[in-house]
Amino acid sequence: MKKKITGMELFEKGEQIFAPCVYDCMTAAAAEKSGFPCMMLSGGAIAYSMDGQPDMAFGTLDEVITIVEAITNCTNIPLLVDFDDGYGESPAVIYRNVKRLIRAGAAGFTLDDSTGHRGFERNEYYIANPDEVNPASLDPAYKTIKRENWLSKIKAAVAACQGTGCVCIARTEAGPSYGMDEAITRCVLAKKLGAPMTTVCGGMMDLAMGTRVAEKDLGWKMWPDVIVVNGKPCVELEDIKKLDFNLVTMHVFEKAALYGMIKYGMEDLKEKNVVYSTRHGMGGLSDTEQKELISMRRR
Repeated sequence: MKKKITGMELFEKGEQIFAPCVYDCMTAAAAEKSGFPCMMLSGGAIAYSMDGQPDMAFGTLDEVITIVEAITNCTNIPLLVDFDDGYGESPAVIYRNVKRLIRAGAAGFTLDDSTGHRGFERNEYYIANPDEVNPASLDPAYKTIKRENWLSKIKAAVAACQGTGCVCIARTEAGPSYGMDEAITRCVLAKKLGAPMTTVCGGMMDLAMGTRVAEKDLGWKMWPDVIVVNGKPCVELEDIKKLDFNLVTMHVFEKAALYGMIKYGMEDLKEKNVVYSTRHGMGGLSDTEQKELISMRRR
């Protein structure tokens, strides 16, 4: 295995990182094989792949640590982790949990200010409003913890990262409940505590909103998932790069994996054999390349 660069080394290069979301070793291998310099372990994707449920905080700390260890042991590119609320309320617990995450191999992680209500409220909102892409009018129960409580967790996480090169990404979801001004203020205060990167989730849907955030939240920022609206990306990477959004994530492998598996399954079921799946060229890869990819041999 090659020596992985740390999260700090990754971002100190000054390049904008476009990273796909992954959820297991196979999707992580796909990210590396595709040429991405980094990847993000998605809590939502884990929920779908492990539990067959929406992202409603069903996952546990131990499950996340196990997945992180598995991915970092079989790939060479840095792994960032959606660490939700850090799996605890006490700063001491957060410190310990972040230390575990770093030992598992994470190059960085998001730590948000959500509560256990978040996933349920968001899921119920989307069910009631299937065409809505911006949950700005979520029920007031879509809450975040108090500002000072979240900042104490950020402070503990930053302390746990000292000397490791792991990047703490302070993530706030305060926008839907308390407005963008509060979300931006939380990011600014998190940076003052030493969080090198921040991200605002909920309401970040266009360049205008990104500009508004960047006016006060200076320095490294993460754009939480570029989505497609009316056939076009909600923002262009070059535009938000000028605003210091140097980490941009996106979802691709969930749809790709499901389509591929269904296609192979339907063809083999139709023919009552495995000729199609065995002989499919995977875009022109040789038999040797296919075997190396599927077996995930380390390069």
